[in-house]
Amino acid sequence: MLTDLLGKMGFDLPQQEWEKPVVGVSACLTGQKVRYDGDHKHNAILVHQLGPLLRFRETCPEVAIGLPVPRPPIQVVQLDDQLRVRGVDQPQQDVTDALENVAATLQQPLSGFVLKARSPSCGYLSTPVHNPQGQQIGMASGAFARKLHELFPRIPLANEEDLEKPAFLQAFLLHVYCYHQWHHNDHQGQWLNHMQAQTEQLDEPLLSGMRQYLEKLGQAMH
Repeated sequence: MLTDLLGKMGFDLPQQEWEKPVVGVSACLTGQKVRYDGDHKHNAILVHQLGPLLRFRETCPEVAIGLPVPRPPIQVVQLDDQLRVRGVDQPQQDVTDALENVAATLQQPLSGFVLKARSPSCGYLSTPVHNPQGQQIGMASGAFARKLHELFPRIPLANEEDLEKPAFLQAFLLHVYCYHQWHHNDHQGQWLNHMQAQTEQLDEPLLSGMRQYLEKLGQAMH
């Protein structure tokens, strides 16, 4: 149980909605029909397992920049040394900067983000990259996810497909709660020492993952 894991690590389970860590979510994952084809990608693990423990702040970057539902598809294209998001059938339509601006103007604070895998806006290290002729040549992040990671390098990011792996789901939730407490703590060094001690009771692979994540938070204090 996820609640047992949080309790084991010494986190107080939120009793009120406002006490829950706030996590950004690609809106299609909660059932909103905002995808390019007019449909949604409701994710049961996100909604039913993480939902009771987190507050969701939903956004669809493509809708946020004014694209309609449904809409012509867009894709990530490598042009020289740049990754651009352009229309598949209308390559002159470049929405890269607009999508990045959505990430730059997000309401803060967030303690994590669950993103739609393979999306040209939201995919995290999972989005197909094409050459100008439309052939797939690699994988990268979508424009929104890439900017999100650049601006907020310490918040945990996940594609919704990652949550299907129990160990990843547990690690993501722990990292979210860690970031939430670290970010709102006036005594970060003392808190970090306490969490490092708590972490030693975990088994692998959670143990190594938590050690690395706490080290990342510690580096931000120097």
